[in-house]
Amino acid sequence: MSGGGRMPSSAWAFAGLCVAGQLVQLAHRGLSRSDGVGVFLSMALTALVVSWFAAGVLRGRTVRLVIVWILIGLGTVLTGFGIVVDLSDANGWDLLDLLLSLGQVAALAAFCSTDYLRWQRAHPDQPGPGIGGLVAVALVVGLLGGMTASSDDGSSQIRLRVGL
Repeated sequence: MSGGGRMPSSAWAFAGLCVAGQLVQLAHRGLSRSDGVGVFLSMALTALVVSWFAAGVLRGRTVRLVIVWILIGLGTVLTGFGIVVDLSDANGWDLLDLLLSLGQVAALAAFCSTDYLRWQRAHPDQPGPGIGGLVAVALVVGLLGGMTASSDDGSSQIRLRVGL
């Protein structure tokens, strides 16, 4: 594979699932109740962090790829565990969140098995296909995450939400 190869469809699938996950969280929790400055700062910081991680994953950077795997995997396991532990409290939002998380795991696994990622890892100093479109999607994911209300609903449950 040369550096001019196409971006794998699994990368786009992962990005789409992340946007869908953030939209589900926004629909379920609503907008953040913080002041305008706090929301703006949260959106900006989250967008920068998420897009930086996305660029690293797309370029096969080991540390960022491992961190994303840990976050996505842990989020999926904890979401599933939370549903199983308290089945009576589980709702459609929780199940949709779990399905999207499982889809993210599958899409990330598919991406990690592509020739594209193997080439990126073998040629870290050579430019590959443009990643601008996917990094822009990651920016949107971060912006949505920064404007979404926290899961602090007064309950004693611990919830983890990861939107990469």
